[in-house]
Amino acid sequence: MDIFTHTLSGLTAGTVMASCTSQGWKHKLSIIFFSGLGGALPDLDAISMWSKFDVTFGKLFHLEHTGRVIYSSKFWYSHHGFMHSLLAAFLIAVLIGILFRIFQRKKKSSLLQTFIDKQWVLWGFIAGFVIHLLQDMITPASAWGGVRLFFPSEIYVGGTGEIWWWNNYNLFLTVVCVLFINCILLLLFNKSKPWRFIIPIFVIGCFCFFVQVKSIN
Repeated sequence: MDIFTHTLSGLTAGTVMASCTSQGWKHKLSIIFFSGLGGALPDLDAISMWSKFDVTFGKLFHLEHTGRVIYSSKFWYSHHGFMHSLLAAFLIAVLIGILFRIFQRKKKSSLLQTFIDKQWVLWGFIAGFVIHLLQDMITPASAWGGVRLFFPSEIYVGGTGEIWWWNNYNLFLTVVCVLFINCILLLLFNKSKPWRFIIPIFVIGCFCFFVQVKSIN
């Protein structure tokens, strides 16, 4: 699935998380932003396809394989490898929490308190990340046979080939519609438990997404 749809899916998950907190708009927007980041970040491992990869990262880490070979291989750092795992989602979320602690103004608060204060941001990031993994599991097996969901296990999960790069336009539209509706609901019912409306819309969107995946030929 394309990175744009992944990112929008993460943002959509972020609207759900943002609807569950009573904090201000600054906090809600940070939740949505980091959820979108989570939706996009797993494809960072595709950097090996960058034209300058071999003369930068390849040279720096003394890699014996070219970026193109790495991309389609099953090394832990290949595409659909570690960065497409649940472990990566949680480890990066922890790293983000630590960075929040380092740069926050309240220097006396503990790391645990930082995680509590930023819990919806971190859960939003994880939600966006996991949605990306689920979406990639229904794409073709290609060279990997799915995603390395339970890293460090070497088993790849998914690769069912139910959607392809060029036939997911209706899925993209579903994501956009749910995101748009949820943003409107978040604005309209910000003071009156918007999750009552946003969560059902998200669930309906997921159902429509599933039905369309099973209908694509």
